Amino acid sequence: MPIIPETHKALREMRGLSQQRLADRSKISKRTIARIENGKIRPEKVRTHTLESLAKALEVKPPDLCKQMSELSDVDWKEYGYTPLKLLIRDDVRSNYRWVAQHYGVKPNDLIDAAPWMFTLLAELSLAERRRQLEASKAAVHAAFQLVPGHLRHAQAGLFHFEDAESDEEKSLAARDIFGRLVLETDHSADPFNPEETNPFIDFLRRTAAAVDGKAIDPEHLELPYGDGLPEWPVFKTWLDELTGGDDWADFALANLEGMVEDMPDELKREQKTSERVQWLIEQIPAEVKAREEERRAKWGIDLAEIKR
Repeated sequence: MPIIPETHKALREMRGLSQQRLADRSKISKRTIARIENGKIRPEKVRTHTLESLAKALEVKPPDLCKQMSELSDVDWKEYGYTPLKLLIRDDVRSNYRWVAQHYGVKPNDLIDAAPWMFTLLAELSLAERRRQLEASKAAVHAAFQLVPGHLRHAQAGLFHFEDAESDEEKSLAARDIFGRLVLETDHSADPFNPEETNPFIDFLRRTAAAVDGKAIDPEHLELPYGDGLPEWPVFKTWLDELTGGDDWADFALANLEGMVEDMPDELKREQKTSERVQWLIEQIPAEVKAREEERRAKWGIDLAEIKR
C-alpha cells in the first residue's frame, strides 16, 4: 500500500516526533523517513515492513498511513487518542494564531495544546501578585495606624474599612477568582472597579505586557469589548501595521492568504519599500476572493476602516 507523504509527516508531527526520534523508535533510517516525506520514494515502492514499522512507531494502523488526512474518521482519531474539534473562531483570533506560529516557530496545534497550561500559568501568576500586594498593603496600613496619635482615634474607622476590603480580597483569592467578581459582590462598599473597563486579571496583563517588546504585544491594543472576563488583544499588530502600511486590503491579504510573508521578495521587506510592498500584497489577492470579500462587506455594511484592527 502506498504511504501518503503528507499524512506520514502530519501524524509524525502530531505525535511530537522528529524524524530522528521516529527513526530510533521504528528502526527505519532517518534518510528513508525523510525521502518518504519529501516524495523522493514513490509511495507504492515503500516496503510492507517499512510501512508496518512506521505505523507501529506512530501508534496508528498501517492502512491509515495510506489515506489522506481528510479521510481519517472521527472513530480513527478517537482510537489514536485525539478528539476532533469543530470550532468557530473569529478572524482576528485566527490571525493571532498565524502570527504567533510564524514568529515563534510553532504550529497552531501546538498553541491549542499549550493553551490550558499557559492560561493556568498566567492566572496563577496574577493571583500570586495579588497575594503579595495584599500582604504588603496589610503591613503598610497597620504600620501607618500604629503612628496615629490618641486624639485621632476616629481615624481607626479607616482601618475597619481596609479590613473589610482585606477580607473580600482573601475570599476572592481563595476561590481563584482571577476577575475579582467576588470583590464586587460584597456590601462593604461601592464597587472598587468597573468590570466593563477592567478587572484584576486585565490589570495584571497590562502591567506584564508593558514590560515586554511592544511590537509583539502592546497593552494599548487590549480591549474589553463586551465587559468582564477576557480581552480581545491582537498580537504583533505594530509589526503588521509596519508591513502593510495600515492598508486594509494589504491587511486582508496577510490575514487570509497563506505564505504571504514567506513568498514576499526580500527587496520589498525593506522599511522604505512600504508602498511597493502594499501594492504587491494587494496584487496577490485572487480576483474572485477580492470580489467575494467586497460583496460580504457590502452585504453587512462593513466600512474598510472597520476591518482594520
